[in-house]
Amino acid sequence: MTVEGLRNDVGFLRLAFFDQAKEFPHGKQVRGKDVSAKTGDMVLVFKNMSPGFYALAIHHDENTNKEMDTNFIGLPKEGYGFSNNARVIFGPPTFEAATFEISKGPAAISLRLAY
Repeated sequence: MTVEGLRNDVGFLRLAFFDQAKEFPHGKQVRGKDVSAKTGDMVLVFKNMSPGFYALAIHHDENTNKEMDTNFIGLPKEGYGFSNNARVIFGPPTFEAATFEISKGPAAISLRLAY
């Protein structure tokens, strides 16, 4: 997978895969990973993912507090993104908007972070 547009190399990129609409994007994840942030685009590899339908949520946790920091009106102060570049309109996208399929064999996805 390719994550595009990290504005700096501070903190961690936190990734969470979900396979249930009721859990996306804040509930129980199927798989998660934190990686050190790198400015620009990052290429990440996830092995041994079972075939199925998933939605991915990503958060650039610049201050490493494991929370999405927001401003006084609730807008994110840190980078975020969702699979399919699903749009954020008055809250996170739906599971359906962010869903992609992993079938047997390699799969490639990309998304751009929003700040």
